[in-house]
Amino acid sequence: MNTQKKLTRFWIVIALLGCGLALIALAGEAVSAQPLRPELKPPFKFAERTAAPAAQTPPPGSTVLMTETFGASFAPVTDLNGSTPQWRIIRNPADSAGYHWDKVDASAPIAFSHSAWSAARLVTATQVLTPGESIYPAGQDAWLIYGPLDLSKFVYAHLSFEYYLDSQAGDTLLWGYSADGETFYGNSQSGPLGTWITDTFAFRANSTFQTVYLAFAFNSQADPQGLGAFVRNVQLTAEPVKYGYLPLVLNNYAAPTPTLVPPLFGYTFDQGDTDLNKWGGAFYNTGNTKFGQCIPGQCAIHSTTAHGNPTNSLRLYTNGLYSFIASSPNDIAPDDYDLYVDISPWVIYPKGPCSPYGCPDDDFGDWYGIIFNASSDTFGTNPSGFHYNKPYYRVYFYNVDSVKPIAIRLDRCDGAANSGENSCHKLASSSLPGNFIGNASGFDTVRIQRRASGSDNIKVWLNGTLLITVTDTTYTGASHGKYGVFIFSWTQNATQNPPIGYEMQIDFDNILLYEP
Repeated sequence: MNTQKKLTRFWIVIALLGCGLALIALAGEAVSAQPLRPELKPPFKFAERTAAPAAQTPPPGSTVLMTETFGASFAPVTDLNGSTPQWRIIRNPADSAGYHWDKVDASAPIAFSHSAWSAARLVTATQVLTPGESIYPAGQDAWLIYGPLDLSKFVYAHLSFEYYLDSQAGDTLLWGYSADGETFYGNSQSGPLGTWITDTFAFRANSTFQTVYLAFAFNSQADPQGLGAFVRNVQLTAEPVKYGYLPLVLNNYAAPTPTLVPPLFGYTFDQGDTDLNKWGGAFYNTGNTKFGQCIPGQCAIHSTTAHGNPTNSLRLYTNGLYSFIASSPNDIAPDDYDLYVDISPWVIYPKGPCSPYGCPDDDFGDWYGIIFNASSDTFGTNPSGFHYNKPYYRVYFYNVDSVKPIAIRLDRCDGAANSGENSCHKLASSSLPGNFIGNASGFDTVRIQRRASGSDNIKVWLNGTLLITVTDTTYTGASHGKYGVFIFSWTQNATQNPPIGYEMQIDFDNILLYEP
């Protein structure tokens, strides 16, 4: 009798579980079957966020969904409807200025090239305005909107961008997101800032976020003063759902909030000089050939505008010929890891003349990049202590007769007896994707995935695009666990002091190493 009762209870539990799974499946089908509602509904409303989630660096496995540099291919539409994600330029009915957002053309001042301006395109207005020179018009309520996006399979979205705002107090640049095509939730800024600022806007997503729009908007009143609002280097990165749950007790379940995985080592160079000190501290060579590292805006030899993602960064610089400068925190990476580095070349030079040393190979010029799986004696306590002739891998960008890199390359260097030599072998190279920035207007993100064993155990992504896949297990383990960043100048640059505009200067930021 007891056995029969146990069997009966067992089959009841199985039946309830089957019903629960069926309900979950039906619910899942109902959610996935809901069509996109690709419709914008002006007049758009804006709601300032009161409790914004922390704008953190997207963790490993995040997906770059969109990158926009407002180049020649930027072609916004005026349609309110459509299921294809694209840029849309729209004015609220209250707008009396008659201008749309659009890209800034090449004739504008260089400080505003490759950006979008809120008064770049005529609609009902008759006066053509010049970005970077003209005062923005009164009565604007102009919107630059991207979408619709399906974020239902993501838990977090990160929108990074740069903006320039020069306006009368009360004339406001807005940015945010909308899940209904009408009300946008976000942040705003007004006033005469007059400089480029890097910002990150993060918000949570969930299974209902099937039709999401992102927006930048500019509102001006009756007395405009300044150049207005510009936006550039926009990128949307989303963190996918990484967990699944089976709720056996259907009426007593709440999904926990996913937590971001912290890096094993992480450096952002935003808290005073703490991170810089871990990279050997500020180093300045006071001789005729100047090289070292600093935080932009705090450099002793020269001072330039603070440049980081979003605030400060680590800068390596040199004005020497064949000058190889490298720096490291002297951490020891584990056997398997993912290394992320944001990189922005502030000043690089073309290959230079072929004399007096002859013509270099085509892949010579100014280099910059990342060293990984380096030997334990590769790095010293500052950039002058780097040993060029030790074993390591290097991923780097190079340029040929150009002031912008043209390719990325992976080498393995096996060392040499001579301190000025190394036996380096090209493992792979790649052209650069369309979303590559490659200059001081923004940061490119390099991700290196390193595994100690297996096939395809070195992979390199650039701005979310996989470019290099290689199998090489030559250097692994703690004795080859160091990593760092480097620059190499082929050209002989000027030695003026202050040397702004003459040195090779590369900024590195958000150097994060994750253990899988």
